[in-house]
Amino acid sequence: MTPTHISPMPMSRGFSLIEALVTLVVLSIGMLALANLQLQTLMDSRTASMRNYAALMTYNLADQLRTNSVAVNNGTFNSPAATPVADCFTAAGCTPDEMAATTYATWLANVQATMPNGDGIVCTDSTPNDGTGSAAGKNDCEPHADAPYVIKVFWSEDNGTTVQRFSTALIP
Repeated sequence: MTPTHISPMPMSRGFSLIEALVTLVVLSIGMLALANLQLQTLMDSRTASMRNYAALMTYNLADQLRTNSVAVNNGTFNSPAATPVADCFTAAGCTPDEMAATTYATWLANVQATMPNGDGIVCTDSTPNDGTGSAAGKNDCEPHADAPYVIKVFWSEDNGTTVQRFSTALIP
């Protein structure tokens, strides 16, 4: 028997190096995609957190409206002044209308302190899902005889370029 001669395998110089570089590029793109996904998750989590704060603040003021029916019936809560009345913080007390102004001023200060570029308004409005939250946006309330009270909270996201709004309509 004669031994069979096995031919050597063809040379594959540099193939493993190219393969490693392609793998590295694919892996890098995958890692960048994961980092982008994590960043988007963080931004969405912040948006959800701000919406939660806005909902809590809105429902808090709605409860205050329900407990002060005299001021609601007088129309005091319809675009009230944002200045608290000093008598409401003394033992002498204050009228329901003064309490409404103080409640709104305290609530607005809380919105402005909690939300980025926060603003808010309470008014009767026939179109509750509008407004910008700016000083000009305070006139976005369209009072109507049968319109419900609307509490609107505004804040900005994306470095102040996107204004978000949360509004709740209620009939106290």
